[in-house]
Amino acid sequence: MESPFYRHHNSSFVLYVEPILNTYFHVYQNVITLSTLPPGPLADMVTQISAPKLSPFQQTPPLSTSPYNCTFVLLRYPKQSGCSIKAADYFMTTEDIPAVLSYLEANGYTIDTAMTTMLLKSHVGIGGVSESTNGGNRKFVCSVRFQTDPR
Repeated sequence: MESPFYRHHNSSFVLYVEPILNTYFHVYQNVITLSTLPPGPLADMVTQISAPKLSPFQQTPPLSTSPYNCTFVLLRYPKQSGCSIKAADYFMTTEDIPAVLSYLEANGYTIDTAMTTMLLKSHVGIGGVSESTNGGNRKFVCSVRFQTDPR
């Protein structure tokens, strides 16, 4: 039997800012990550990366569901453009949040301001250190919804 909570799970997702280790440049980058692969046109701008540990002292999260520690990351260019991690501006970062929000609104996504405001004010939030990936202390940006069916 399918869980009722995941029946429409692909219509909503969360954006975070999360530190990752760029192993090519040997630097930490605060990049925009997503809770899941989003529906709609944004999916062409998202790739899944195997995030390396941020520190040699970091242990694999106990609740990790993937041995590859995959993270959904928002790219600056479409996946098919051939860019790679060797390009300094490969990932969308904190500075790109206004452009990302504008893109979402122009392409059929709704930023769930009520949920975002509630989570930010409640101090419960959605963020912190991931229990399933090697990411660092991710910070909640917003909850987003894509309406595929107008009903």
